[in-house]
Amino acid sequence: MESVQRFLEFMRPHWNTVALVVTWLGIGVAYLRRRAQWRGKQFLARVNFSLNYVAGDGLAMRTLLETTAAAVWLNDYGVARVLAAARRAAVDQPFLSLPDPDDQDFVNRAVLNVLSERFAQTYLAASLGRPVHTSPHVFGVTCEKYGDIRTLKVRVLVIAEQTLVELFGSDNRAASLNIPGTILRSRLTTLRVMYDLYRKDRAAERPVLGRIELGVAD
Repeated sequence: MESVQRFLEFMRPHWNTVALVVTWLGIGVAYLRRRAQWRGKQFLARVNFSLNYVAGDGLAMRTLLETTAAAVWLNDYGVARVLAAARRAAVDQPFLSLPDPDDQDFVNRAVLNVLSERFAQTYLAASLGRPVHTSPHVFGVTCEKYGDIRTLKVRVLVIAEQTLVELFGSDNRAASLNIPGTILRSRLTTLRVMYDLYRKDRAAERPVLGRIELGVAD
């Protein structure tokens, strides 16, 4: 105990310097981590909401919203579960699957809330009896890890249910699409996996994908 007290007395004039060094070390570590993420184009703390649809004879994908994981799942527990699932995602299984079904439901409900807020005007118009045009959409949380994907981030893929079925169901419309770039071809591969999940979900008690009615006011 006496040696500890002597050490504390010795260090007393230096505490401010030690605190400053620790602070700068923390800043340096954070900088190096961000630099590594930038070089590797890894932005798992970002969430991109991507609308996917057929335009002419091709596939289109457009950003509905880009935000932070914390703005979607709101607390450290939810964000940690999502990021852990994103790290487990693989090329052949890009959709996030959480071991606990309650966690999976939590993840999808949070996405549902964000999308509902994004299309609040449509719901308000419907409640006022104004004409609206809507259709059921399917969504899933992904972390696509194809080599030609520009940036690695969590993405919520949104697609009209009818479009998904037409692309990969009996019509097999996907086979006739003109897909000129590798990024769009990779996305078409992801959507094919999504269709397989969609078929499995129809008989599942706790589905992996989510559903929402989206549309616009006429």
